[in-house]
Amino acid sequence: MHFELIKSVFLLKIIFMKKVLFSTTAIAALLIVSSCGKYEEGPGFTVLTKKARLAGQWDLTEYTNGSITVADTGTDLIEYTKDNTFIYSGSGFSVNGTWEFSDDKASIISSTTILGITSTDTSEILRLTNKELWTKEGSTISKFTKK
Repeated sequence: MHFELIKSVFLLKIIFMKKVLFSTTAIAALLIVSSCGKYEEGPGFTVLTKKARLAGQWDLTEYTNGSITVADTGTDLIEYTKDNTFIYSGSGFSVNGTWEFSDDKASIISSTTILGITSTDTSEILRLTNKELWTKEGSTISKFTKK
């Protein structure tokens, strides 16, 4: 009888430990998934790299400066490549340049050289999905959709 009691207590401890382990694992997984979001506006989780999401042709659909929001007519396009080059075209001209992520990948740093003068701009990434890109430069927020 004494042996059966010890066996029962031992089995209860094993069941309890499995439940604790499962609960701890579930909570850890939830915390990891919920903390995967890098950008203020999302996404929360994605399997694509940031470079893979950024690569492609983007159409400027809307920009906001302060309280003024303007819907774009689809004439401004920017194409980012995986080899860190870009081409911007709009308003009758185009500009080539290079781009890179900031060290924390929270911003896009773009460099262009026109007539021997190099200009560098930094745009904070607010949202970067496979289909949407929202950036902020100064007080201007630009929203793009992938073509």
